[in-house]
Amino acid sequence: MKRIKNTVMALLLIFPVVALAVGPTTYQEGKHYTVLNGLEPDKKPSVTELFSVYCPGCFMWESGPLTPLKEWLGKNDIDFRQAHMSFMGNYARQATTALAMTSGTPKYDAVKQALFNHLQVERKGDWRNDADFYATLDKAGLKESDYKSLQNSLPTMQTILGWNRYARQVSSVPAFIVNNQYLINMSSIKSHEELNNLITYLSKLPATSAQ
Repeated sequence: MKRIKNTVMALLLIFPVVALAVGPTTYQEGKHYTVLNGLEPDKKPSVTELFSVYCPGCFMWESGPLTPLKEWLGKNDIDFRQAHMSFMGNYARQATTALAMTSGTPKYDAVKQALFNHLQVERKGDWRNDADFYATLDKAGLKESDYKSLQNSLPTMQTILGWNRYARQVSSVPAFIVNNQYLINMSSIKSHEELNNLITYLSKLPATSAQ
């Protein structure tokens, strides 16, 4: 099983940085970011967060620094999206399916929050059985019948296939990929400002062909 990333960086980024953080003027491949192969570069600047509802650090991001980050990305005309990873948890595949089928719809955030609440807020542990899992979805307005009717639909399967391509690129979450090409090394980041500066730098790099 792939490991959950150490949450120290998530904690650092949740709390305000008192000292003025000055990011480096240049960034180094291998130190600040990794170039990914096998993904089609985005034509428009983007940031993709890879996460899991089983990951405490991902929940800390979701309930803290992700909001100002998304606001900053929007102001800078950089698209933001999420991809759920299935490499941890007994019901990870079902959670991914529920999120995939609601992706781009008003129910997505409600389903994501319900899954997070079960594991990270209420701390009920993994779902005991399918009925237990469907009860969580029902709280978010996604009925068992809707789940079963949509789980094998073409849009759902296409979304899952796309997310699985990301899963082959990372060993831990949360992880952030810029322009579908550059995986940020979060251990090199010490503040919100440094993260924003690095995203800006990577978003402006010329695209390379997928390999």
